[in-house]
Amino acid sequence: MKKEDIREAVEQDEKWDSGELGQEEAHVERVGFDQAIEDAINQSVRLRPISIRMEEELIDDLKTIAEHYNLGYQPLIRQLLKRFVASEKKVLKQRAQVMEIKGPEDKEAEEG
Repeated sequence: MKKEDIREAVEQDEKWDSGELGQEEAHVERVGFDQAIEDAINQSVRLRPISIRMEEELIDDLKTIAEHYNLGYQPLIRQLLKRFVASEKKVLKQRAQVMEIKGPEDKEAEEG
C-alpha cells in the first residue's frame, strides 16, 4: 500500500469518527431485524427481556441520570439492580454468619 493510500484511508476514518461522514439522514434506512437474531443476541449475553411498571416521574429521573453518565436508561437500571443485589447478598451473608456464631437460640433469646 502506498503512503498516499494510507493517508487517504486515515483521513477517511477520521471523517467517519468525527461524524463528517455517515450521519446524513438521506442515507439512513431501516434494517430488518429478525427476531431470531435478537433472541440469539439476548441469549449470548444472557439477557432476558422483562416488563416492569414504574411511575413516569421515576422513569424521567432515570433517563436524566442515565444521560448524565452517557448511558441508556435501561442499562442504568440494570446496573442499579446489580448493585442492589450485590449489596443485599452481602447483608444476607453477614446475617447468616452472625446466626452461625450466635446460634438460633441466642437470637431468639435476644428477641424475646
